[in-house]
Parts: sequence; structure tokens; C-alpha cells
Amino acid sequence: MTTPAQRTRILVVEDNPDFLELLCGRLENWGYEVLKAPNGEASLRIAQAHRPDLILLDVLMPTMKGWDVCAQLKADPNTERIPIIFLTALGLPEHIKAGKSLGADDYLVKPFKPEELQERINTCLLRHKDGSMNSQERRS
Repeated sequence: MTTPAQRTRILVVEDNPDFLELLCGRLENWGYEVLKAPNGEASLRIAQAHRPDLILLDVLMPTMKGWDVCAQLKADPNTERIPIIFLTALGLPEHIKAGKSLGADDYLVKPFKPEELQERINTCLLRHKDGSMNSQERRS
């Protein structure tokens, strides 16, 4: 039997290769299908091609910051509905406010506990699913 996590595709955008592998391994152990992007440019291509159910997005990356990735994804009708959780070392209130103002669904400061990440993912996916169902019901 397939669990909901096994049907859920998560794109992880992280420029630190060690953290990327650690995080992806954890997500795979939880049953998620994982897509990896080592930078912002790759994440935009992967999001367009594979339409993940959720994006975990670092902010501090070379060449293209996570802020810019989020803004581009939310401005594109093909990707605007994909929920985004920022995972970053930037933890000041103004950083969190900036992330949310760009359209991120949640914001988690590194380092974090795996259980906290799992809870945030579950909450975000449920909220998005409920929102999608409600908007589909309104169209009927």
C-alpha cells in the first residue's frame, strides 16, 4: 500500500552538497519522492519540468538567492500554487517577514530538528490540499 508521503514529490534547493544529501536522505526515509537542485537556476527548471508538490528552499545561494527563486516561482502561473518552505540560517524577524511577503508558506531556521521539519511539511501539504479542494469545490 502506498502512503501519502510516497506519492508526494518534494524539490529540495540547497547549495551545500552535504546538507542536501542529508536532507534528501531523511525525506526519502520518510517516504517522499525527492528532487534535488544545487542552485536557484536549476530549481526553476526542475519546478517547471516536474511540478513538485512542495519546495524546500534555501535563501543564501550563489548567483541566485532563494528570495529571487521564490518570487519567480510565485509570478509564474505554472508554479505559483506550489507551496514553498524556506530553510535558511537567516532567522531575524525581518527575514521571516520578507520570506512570507514573497509568498512562502512557511519559514524554518537552521539548525532545526527533523521532527519540526516533518511537522511543517505535513502542515503545509495539508493546508495546500485543503485549499485546492476548497477552490475546486467553489468551481463546481
